[in-house]
Amino acid sequence: MSVQTSTIRPIKAGEQAVATTRWRKIATVSAWRIAIVGALLAAWEYLPRIPGISDSVVWLDPFFISSPTRVAQRLWDLCTGSGPGVTIWDPLFFTVWTALVGMMIAVVIGTAAGLLLSNNATAERVFRPLVAALNAVPRIAIVPIVVIIARSAAGADITTAAAVVVGLVFYSALEGGRSVPQEMIDGARLMGASARDVMLRVRFPYVVAWVFASMPSAFALALVGSVTTEIFTGAPGIGHQLQVAVNTADATLTFSVVVMLTVVGVVLVQGSDWLRSKVVPWWNA
Repeated sequence: MSVQTSTIRPIKAGEQAVATTRWRKIATVSAWRIAIVGALLAAWEYLPRIPGISDSVVWLDPFFISSPTRVAQRLWDLCTGSGPGVTIWDPLFFTVWTALVGMMIAVVIGTAAGLLLSNNATAERVFRPLVAALNAVPRIAIVPIVVIIARSAAGADITTAAAVVVGLVFYSALEGGRSVPQEMIDGARLMGASARDVMLRVRFPYVVAWVFASMPSAFALALVGSVTTEIFTGAPGIGHQLQVAVNTADATLTFSVVVMLTVVGVVLVQGSDWLRSKVVPWWNA
């Protein structure tokens, strides 16, 4: 009995030490993050108040950059509806919804195309230059055409978001499918796997992992596509709010919208990381 007790205690002590070290690292990282954000906000708030600063440095003029306190107050007004104008929730929902739908369409198309071409060397050599040429076309330039074809604000947002994101997803999926070790493919074929089996059972998990790795950039591009389209079309989204801010030279509203989109982006990225840990847990390991 004494031997068992002496064996268990060091194990528990070791686990406790590892947990303590882990929490110390988390606390240190969090403290640094808070300190950096606090320093930036303090500089943003107080540097323009120093006499002569805003006169000599144009971009530190409060007229152009507002201040954290004004932005916080405007965010409160937009969230609660206590200020003039509409609340931010309806425009934000419209923009995020169209961006997510467009991104999911792009993910399906880009993943399927990347998987198919990564499994067929001949097709990849034939179609890759064509995809590169299409991907080089500036999406913003075709927004007016998209608006005419889509015939609705939501349809234009979704189409633009999908067009902006699909190239990123395609190249991520293609490289993911090509990154599978050749030994793994040879082993699967040695056990009787067909080309279809290799594509779906060997390459596809790598493709999914690489596509998830591109999700933060995909979210950002989809939001940019939707917001840009809304600026062109005047759709009732965040882009319209930015257009109002520009027309009225309202820097506070501009930064408020930027902060709101930043928060949405962080939430979506964290959600994609959680989803990746559930779908492909072996990738994180």
